[in-house]
Amino acid sequence: MKRPYITLKFAQTLDGRIAARDGSSKWISGPGSLKLTHKLRARNDAILIGVGTVLQDNPSLTVRLAKGKNPTRIIIDPKLRTPYTSRVIKNTKIAKTIIVTARKAPKVKVAQFRQKGVEFVFLPLSKRGYIDLEKIISILYKKGIKSMLVEGGGRIITSFMKKGLVDKLIAIISPKILGKGKDAVGDLGIGNIKWALKLRIKSAKHLGKDIVYTAFLDK
Repeated sequence: MKRPYITLKFAQTLDGRIAARDGSSKWISGPGSLKLTHKLRARNDAILIGVGTVLQDNPSLTVRLAKGKNPTRIIIDPKLRTPYTSRVIKNTKIAKTIIVTARKAPKVKVAQFRQKGVEFVFLPLSKRGYIDLEKIISILYKKGIKSMLVEGGGRIITSFMKKGLVDKLIAIISPKILGKGKDAVGDLGIGNIKWALKLRIKSAKHLGKDIVYTAFLDK
């Protein structure tokens, strides 16, 4: 299957949380790591997140702290819950937005979003209400997206890792501990340590108070 080169990036606390119990995640990592994130966005054709991140953080997903173009923004949103007032809908003139949703998405809302310049990819839902990631990235590749940054949230991170769709992993570790919170990576179906995903570390460096690991997954 032809697909984009996929970089998975997330920032987590030392104990593996990407957000607190109340969903708050700003700012887990420091300003240096934020600049790195914007550099990564500028280097990729597209950036992908799930609708949960839109609802929780209302991100712009644009390049502001680095030189370069804004990537195409991909939102996986099976039930089309993205608010009309969200930044990814309001500022489509500065960056393209593509929403991947179900074929039975509300027609009125689809029409409203299209008037704002939003593009859609319609795909069937599984019995559990999910959309096939492999189908998504295959379609995006045909649309000219050859490189993609995946930023989350936790369910998206887990799904890409579970499907073996990650080419490069960038994990930003912040020297903070939350205890209970939202896991960076959920259940991968691994029941024994010998089946753990193996990483080849390319680099590990300090960026302010954070440590940034760049690695590749053995396949």
